[in-house]
Amino acid sequence: MDVDLLRNSPVGQLIPIEGSDARGKPFSHFAFLPDNLPDTLQLQPKTWTAVAAATGALGRLQQACAPLPNPRLLIAPALAREAVDTSALEGTYGALADVLEARLSESRQTSPEVAEIRAYERAANIGFDSVKDRAISVALLSDLQGILAEKSQEKQRDPGKVREHQVVIGPKHGSIYDARYIPPPPGDQLRAGLDHWQAWMREDHPMPPVLQAALAHYQFETLHPFGDGNGRIGRLVIVLQLLRTEALSEPAITVSPWFRRKREAYQDHLLHVSRTGEWDQWVTFFCDAICAQADAAVNVIGELTNWLATVRAELNTRHWSGTVLNICEALIDWPVINARFVQDTHEVSAPTAKSAIDRLVELDVLVEMTGKSYGRVYGAAAVMSIVEGM
Repeated sequence: MDVDLLRNSPVGQLIPIEGSDARGKPFSHFAFLPDNLPDTLQLQPKTWTAVAAATGALGRLQQACAPLPNPRLLIAPALAREAVDTSALEGTYGALADVLEARLSESRQTSPEVAEIRAYERAANIGFDSVKDRAISVALLSDLQGILAEKSQEKQRDPGKVREHQVVIGPKHGSIYDARYIPPPPGDQLRAGLDHWQAWMREDHPMPPVLQAALAHYQFETLHPFGDGNGRIGRLVIVLQLLRTEALSEPAITVSPWFRRKREAYQDHLLHVSRTGEWDQWVTFFCDAICAQADAAVNVIGELTNWLATVRAELNTRHWSGTVLNICEALIDWPVINARFVQDTHEVSAPTAKSAIDRLVELDVLVEMTGKSYGRVYGAAAVMSIVEGM
């Protein structure tokens, strides 16, 4: 961390820290403690234009979800994509198809990477349900971080609670002096910063929800309250905050794919705020992400709706209905199935499940994914391709 560039920060201060790193080597350095978030903000006109554009994009997404019989049917595969991408930002990689397939049997052994990504899905769904009637709190996020920690491939310190140890952001096995950024040390100052962040999130600010989310995300990542998973939890908070402020009624947006594609710029913009106190670049970058991902979600909704209409029309020409139609409609919710999943989900016999799957394979709606003669898994390639485009 370039201490000289942060020494005169107008939005925070350097805190002396001492200790020993993971290799047992002593250090004497500095950490950065951000000031509390402001209640109002002076931004350039072009930044306000970006805020307005992002607000409009969320409005279009809200409108696209409104006529759907069950908007949550579109959330599951999109959340799987979000889980893959947000975990990839933290160095955990898994294929979307593998994550989708893992839902078929919770008892089935999966790779550590997929298990970690599935843990994020579970945490996100708990968060989505919680903010319906609960404010976003450090306690809630600590619980969600604990869920991630349970399946982490790395040894966890202070899982499920605010960290009690120093963390650094930089090379995995590097020296603290090689760190890109050093968050505040554990203790009273970190907890006071989190208390204010939590209270700020609950206040009625005279600023658009998108701008509130941009500021809150910067503050969360700068405080870095947990020993691990701060990026994943922080990006989840963006969606939770948009839900709480009623900018969205469904968690239909995924931001991590965009941040993953622009990872270096994402990190640079966050650090730029700490160094200069200038918010315009970060807010514009954040709003660009919201615009791009909201528009992508609208396109996905349209493409999935059109795909389902086309399949329904083909089934109608063949006079196929019942289970085969029900499966098609459910493929938008989860585009990877097997015979047992169909039996359990649609409450049909094994022959009926097999017959329905065979018909959909005949139409190329489903493709067998394993190449095996038993334990077969089928995927709706078109649905997965559409979701991959988010």
